[in-house]
Amino acid sequence: MKDKKQIIAVGGGGFTHNEDNDLDQFFLDQISKENCSIGFLPTASNDDTKKTELFYKRFKNTNFKVSHFDLVSKVQGFENWISNLDAVYVGGGNTKFMLDLWKRNNLFNIFKEVYNAGIILSGVSAGAACWFDYFLTDSDGPGFKPLRGIGLISGSFTPHYSDAKRADKYRENINNVILPSGIALDDGVAVLFIDGKPTEVYSSRESHNAYFVDQNKQLNLKEYIKVNNER
Repeated sequence: MKDKKQIIAVGGGGFTHNEDNDLDQFFLDQISKENCSIGFLPTASNDDTKKTELFYKRFKNTNFKVSHFDLVSKVQGFENWISNLDAVYVGGGNTKFMLDLWKRNNLFNIFKEVYNAGIILSGVSAGAACWFDYFLTDSDGPGFKPLRGIGLISGSFTPHYSDAKRADKYRENINNVILPSGIALDDGVAVLFIDGKPTEVYSSRESHNAYFVDQNKQLNLKEYIKVNNER
């Protein structure tokens, strides 16, 4: 069993958008073993074959074994598939649709078990938001609304924080105690969480950052990490 639990959250972009190649490399750099297996879950995009093709295109020339699983089509065999990976990458799309499907098929505990076993969980947008207690989303009808995630990381989250309307709504929800304090990621930004705590920020785009947001302040996440590490 590996000695740390890791989640990599990506705010937006990456291989599913044919950009930010170095952002994908940040994900790969966290996998310390050689000849590793990485898997892709396109659930949030209703198993969109185009996103799956982009996954294979991006990672086929690496030293990693790559595979994917179409959960919309079938669930049988999923636990065995994910348990034999070193890392899984969850694509973006409709977060509510994805979580409803996972919950309906009793998959939450499987994700928790592989996380505790040391398999790296990661993803972009919906695939990042799902790991938190709560997140802000536009996948539940018009406008931005708070929803509950799996709860592997405490607090709240929003991707696409570089979208001004989303950023305003996220801060408003926190100020009104609709959402707890949390972490916001611009597009092109990834954050590594170890044992539920943010430990490293990587940005592939100039002036795009990650932030810690509470009722009193918005703090650059790199500064937040530094301050908390000094305690």
